[in-house]
Amino acid sequence: MRISDQVVAAIEAHARQTAPEECCGLLLGTGSAIMQSARAGNVSAEPLRRYEIAPREHFAAIRRARNQGLDVIGAYHSHPLSAPEPSEIDRQQAFGNFIFVIVSLRGAAAEMAAWRLDGGNFIPVPLVRNP
Repeated sequence: MRISDQVVAAIEAHARQTAPEECCGLLLGTGSAIMQSARAGNVSAEPLRRYEIAPREHFAAIRRARNQGLDVIGAYHSHPLSAPEPSEIDRQQAFGNFIFVIVSLRGAAAEMAAWRLDGGNFIPVPLVRNP
C-alpha cells in the first residue's frame, strides 16, 4: 500500500497533538494508495485505551472522498505508549476490508504499521512511502 510522506506526517502530528489520548481518523484513497488522511475526534469514553470515530465524521469523510473521486479505504489511530500492533480491543472493533494504520509514539521516533483483518486475524500490510 503506497502512502505519501505528507499523509505520514499528518498522522504523526495528529498523534503527537492528542497524546496521551489515542487520536483517530480515516484514510482516503484507492485500492493501492492512501492519498489523504481525514482527522476525526475520538469520542470514545476511554480515549486513553481505545478510539471511536463519530458517525457524522465518517459520513463527512465519505462525502469528501467521493467529491475527489476517492474512497474511504481505512482508518488510523495512535498507540501513544505501545507498539503499532493491533490490540485485542482493535480486533473487537475492526470490520470490513479496511486498512488499519497504527502509529506508535513509544520511542523517540514514531513508528507506523498497517494491517488488514483477514478471517478474524490481522495481517500486516506493507507501507511503501512516496514523496
